[in-house]
Parts: sequence; C-alpha cells; structure tokens
Amino acid sequence: MKVLPILLLTAPALILSGCGGDDSGSTQTSNVSFSVSDAPVDEASSVTIGFTQVELVKSDGQSIFLDVEPSTPSHDYEQIDLLDYQGQDSALVITQKPIPVGTYKNLILHISNESGVNFVVDAGGTQDLKQPSNKLKLGGFEVTADETQAFTIEFDLRQSLVMRGNTGSNKGYILKPHGVTILNDKEAANLTVTVNSSLYANIEGCPTTADNAFVYLYQGTEGTLVDLVDPTDVDYTEGTALPSDALKPFATANVSDVDGTYKFGYLPTGDYTAAFVCNGSADDPIQYDQLTIPQPSNLVTTVSLSAGSNSLDMSSN
Repeated sequence: MKVLPILLLTAPALILSGCGGDDSGSTQTSNVSFSVSDAPVDEASSVTIGFTQVELVKSDGQSIFLDVEPSTPSHDYEQIDLLDYQGQDSALVITQKPIPVGTYKNLILHISNESGVNFVVDAGGTQDLKQPSNKLKLGGFEVTADETQAFTIEFDLRQSLVMRGNTGSNKGYILKPHGVTILNDKEAANLTVTVNSSLYANIEGCPTTADNAFVYLYQGTEGTLVDLVDPTDVDYTEGTALPSDALKPFATANVSDVDGTYKFGYLPTGDYTAAFVCNGSADDPIQYDQLTIPQPSNLVTTVSLSAGSNSLDMSSN
C-alpha cells in the first residue's frame, strides 16, 4: 500500500469549541491518523481539492478543528488530487494526533474558497469544483481506547462526484457524501475480483473493451436479481423511477488494463453480492439507466469479506 504524508498539523491546531467540558477534569485520548483514498470516476483525469481544516464533531455537538500546515507557506490550504490515490493506495492527511476517545457524529472536511484551487479535469478541459458552504460532511466514526488508530476516508468518486448542469451546459462539479465511508484500517477489507474476458466476449450487448467492464458490489446477499440496479442519486434522478425494492451498489470497480482484475479498497467487512456488468461505461452514475445486472446473467456471486485482503474468482461461474 502506498501511503504518503500530505497534511501536517501544528501543535496549537487542536481547538475545542462549544459549551461545557468533561466533568472528570481529564479526557482520555487516543492518537489517530487519517488518510484519503478513492475509486476513480469516468472521464476525469484529475479531481483536485484544497483542504484547509478537518473538523471532528463529537456526539455532544462539540467540535475539534485541525488546521492544516500547507507545504507552500504562502497558502492556507493543501491541494490533493484524489485520483493519485486509488484502490488500496491512500494519502496520509493527519499523522498521530491525540483526540478524545468516543463517538464522533461527523467528520467535516473544510475546503478552500479561493478561485482556481478546486477543479476537475475531464474530457471538456478544466472545470470548477465548487463545494456548497466550502464543506464536505462525511458522517460519523468511533475512536476507541486503543493507543493508536488509523482511519481511511474512501471516496467512490463515480458516485460522489456530481456535475452541476449537464454535458451541454456544464456548470462545474460538486462532491456529495454519497459513496464516501470512514473506516478503521484494522477493520477494513480489500477485495480483488478476477473475471476471465472469455466469459463475456462475443455476447450480444457486451462490448469487449476493458473500459466497459465493471464489477458492481452490493451489501448483503438477500436481494434477488430484480433488486440490483445501477448507481443513481435520488436527488438528481429524472425520468424512470427506481423500483420499490431497488438495491443500489455500495461500490463499483473498473477492470485494470494491466492484469484484468477488479480491485476494491477499504470496504466494511460483511456479506456482499458481486455482479459483473459488461457495459458499465454506459452507466450515468446520477441517473437510473435501467442496466441489466448482471450482464451476462451468470456472472453474479456472493462473498463474505473479513478484515484485510480478500479475493474472488468469478471465472468459474
């Protein structure tokens, strides 16, 4: 796993805000590290963001603010291209900082509002990435009494990167919390899936090029094939409504041009359904496209993931 130090925190960067304090007069702390990683998005060659602060919101509403120390002294932000850290690679953004043990109901990434700092490079060139309120709220996590803990913020950019407007009237992009998870590295699962191209080559409706081939991963094993739908954002969906029992994928992965495998990084442990989709490039991750899943129909299976590395060979299906 490639892990690079990106954001360093200054000693006074830990600020407790809000009312009240701990009745005991002392607070148990644990040293934590945070990294970021992502699954790639169609068409984009760069998703670059300038982070200014990390805010940790405790269960009682108090916040801990961690200011970044930029690598360029004249800046008050540090830029990260999320596409540099895909699959099981990650960028270390906070290193061994003590914070109170307990449940945090939100992790909020504060983003620079300076012009030209946040952007996406796609087939149309460089597009603005304008985050509402200059914040990205990613949800909760728990810090236990273990002496040190490492967490990874995993972005599935295919689900979370949203174009404002449409291809003909692109108004730039925003990031949404869809497809973003915060996982304790010791509890996270990685999955490598193998599918032999001979199983879907020369089948009607199945393009043979690697950039069309995807594996969609669904949480649970109880769904029927009718339940499995392509990624969609209900806030943006137009036209055909989702089936009432629709099960949307937790994560998606495109075939690697290098070795023909599909790799998922930083997944919660548990049971999943893996379905192959031979025409995934036709999938608009915002709209419900009514893709046939799985395609071909025999390439679907279940898998139980434990912490650490896992593998799945769908070639025998």
